[in-house]
Amino acid sequence: MPVSSPTAKVFDALEGPPQAVRTAEGTRVTVRLPVERAAAQMAGHYPGFPILPGVLLIDAVRQAAAGAVGGELSLRSIDRARFARPLFAGDELELVLLVTAGAHGRVTVRARGARGDGLMAAEVSLTLEPVVAGA
Repeated sequence: MPVSSPTAKVFDALEGPPQAVRTAEGTRVTVRLPVERAAAQMAGHYPGFPILPGVLLIDAVRQAAAGAVGGELSLRSIDRARFARPLFAGDELELVLLVTAGAHGRVTVRARGARGDGLMAAEVSLTLEPVVAGA
């Protein structure tokens, strides 16, 4: 599926604004994502064994960080990504992010996602940057 802009949503990960708390380290953000929200995209990801694609988990982190900072962010780089356990329809993913400010309006995000059973599903580190209007 082609994406027409750096912030085009393949799916909407957030049901509402994320919970954000400012700390000395940065902004801690917590969101819960019912994996079922990505059912249409999961259908073709490993036919017969549909799981949440890693790219959607990364985009969920981007969406949560953008909601926390109050502005659109695009992906600049994936600094680290580890997908430890699959996420299936019916699972709920709890994402906990630490969002910190960087140079040139960029933000770095460290995120950890756990399944409803408490087991770690993924860890990612991203660098995001603000979307420039008209770019």
